[in-house]
Amino acid sequence: MRTHPWLKPRPELFTAASFLCLVACSSGGTGETPGVGGSNMSASGAPAVRAGAGGAGGALASSAGAPPLGSGGMSVSGGGAPAGAGDSAGGAVSSMAGSMMTDPCATVKCPTGQTCSNGACTCATGMACSDGCFNTQDDQNHCGNCTTKCAADGACVSGTCVNPMCKSDTEVRNGHVTHYTLATGMVACHYPTNTLPQYYGAMNQYDWNESAVCGSCVEITNGGKKLVVQITDECPDVAPNSQWCFKGSHHIDLNNAANDALGAGNNPAVTWKYVNCTPTGNIKYYFDQGTKQYYLAVTPMNVRNVVAKMEVQVGGKWTVMPHSAHNTYVLDGVDYGTAPLNFRTTDVYNHVVVETVAPAANKVVDGTKQFAACP
Repeated sequence: MRTHPWLKPRPELFTAASFLCLVACSSGGTGETPGVGGSNMSASGAPAVRAGAGGAGGALASSAGAPPLGSGGMSVSGGGAPAGAGDSAGGAVSSMAGSMMTDPCATVKCPTGQTCSNGACTCATGMACSDGCFNTQDDQNHCGNCTTKCAADGACVSGTCVNPMCKSDTEVRNGHVTHYTLATGMVACHYPTNTLPQYYGAMNQYDWNESAVCGSCVEITNGGKKLVVQITDECPDVAPNSQWCFKGSHHIDLNNAANDALGAGNNPAVTWKYVNCTPTGNIKYYFDQGTKQYYLAVTPMNVRNVVAKMEVQVGGKWTVMPHSAHNTYVLDGVDYGTAPLNFRTTDVYNHVVVETVAPAANKVVDGTKQFAACP
């Protein structure tokens, strides 16, 4: 073998087997010899040799415990002792013998509705709380966070507790009453005539307040007689009504049954005040005959308290429905689909009712809930 004078050979490295290995390793990592980036272990116990000048390779490990030769990264022997320093790209590699992977969720028990991911409990939807997954935007017992609980008669609206405030209008008004007979199939409150209660009345235009008092109940006193009627209609300040329904008159036009029950035969002076209604059953929803996929107009009926606001949920978002002077709550120009919708209805005392109703043009649809009563 020819050698250079400055390079002294080490005979123990140049056995026949070692020479063949060196040639194979120098050829780019074929056969059982890993290429760049792998680890090389001598099966015979002899030191392994890796060719190349470093780069992306990892460490070489010798099964015999001897440090490998070459320019790779740090070597860790089979016994666990580090050997040598690595090149710039190589990292430390240890033997995986005897190790095993563990499941981080093996000992984790999640509450109902939650699943474990990488050792932590998570929710597919909503916020993860100790007692389950909740939509903190509308959950009464987890309002805005996991611990805030709204009052029993309150509601969670957009992550904030809304609590009722029962401050009734107890003012006593002085006015007159007249009586009339309906000649239409719909009253001004947008109630079909065949849905009206036994006793009802038309409020003068000014106390009517663009239908804001629709569905309210008033107690009228005529001498020694008292009667509760529901406001379902309007008495406009136009001829021939102007002699009665002018501004400041506090006039109410009664249906014939109410007028007879009150003994108000000759348009007497009366007093009246707002009181709580006592409806039978749940809220009803009348959908205007023009209701279709891009136009929704609904009127809540048979309510215990006057409605102040109505919202509808479309695409997961609550949208306020503007209130028209015809007592309809309207969603116009929005494709709300054909499936039943979630409605959120709020009365003047902040009672909130949320329920699912299927719109149906020119139909009265029964709800499943009613506003709570105020004392």
